[in-house]
Amino acid sequence: MNAPTAPTALTAPVGHHRHPRLPLHPHLSASWGVPAALGVLHGGWVMFVTHNQGSTIPTAAIFGVVSGAVVGALCYALGRLTPGLMPEIRAALYGAVFGCAVGFLHSVSGGSVYRSSGIGLGAGVVMAGMSFYVFHVFHVRAEHPRQ
Repeated sequence: MNAPTAPTALTAPVGHHRHPRLPLHPHLSASWGVPAALGVLHGGWVMFVTHNQGSTIPTAAIFGVVSGAVVGALCYALGRLTPGLMPEIRAALYGAVFGCAVGFLHSVSGGSVYRSSGIGLGAGVVMAGMSFYVFHVFHVRAEHPRQ
């Protein structure tokens, strides 16, 4: 008899949606897993290209392992040391590492020094721009959360 005829709970507005956000603090295994995967991929690619250019398998393997270890170590260092930096500097560092890696891969495949430098510079600028956008968006969201 005294039961309410209308819902008493407040309903959310129809047009208001929460957008999913990427976590700002990745899982602990991502701090070493992602650089390790990038190092293995880069080293494998270098080994494959070096062997196809006429090098012997042991020489190509050593070249691939060393270059993969360097890229993995640089990626690990970037991931661990740069979260406190400004987004502009972080983006420039990510772009520099990516540009050097891509330019080195092109150089290993037989490209000239100028062409490899140009491709590496272009890839680095694109990576710096994309990472600046991502870092800037997350930096602004962290400083000014939505109400």
